[in-house]
Amino acid sequence: MDVQRDHIELMKQLKRILTADGTIVFSNNKRGFKMDFDGLAALGLTAENISHKTLPLDFERNPQIHNCWIVKNV
Repeated sequence: MDVQRDHIELMKQLKRILTADGTIVFSNNKRGFKMDFDGLAALGLTAENISHKTLPLDFERNPQIHNCWIVKNV
């Protein structure tokens, strides 16, 4: 799995079991990861970047390799 390439397909599969008010916490350590907001919107999902709230001490020197998102239905 390549998280950059495959994250929308993963969200598509997760949406099948996501309740109307459910939440997906999506985290990865891919340097330079870019969320595909258009792909999420096409699935009826939205994402909020919460990386700054979940950054472990080990990653403080290089926060670009920690990504954490709250994904919900629109």
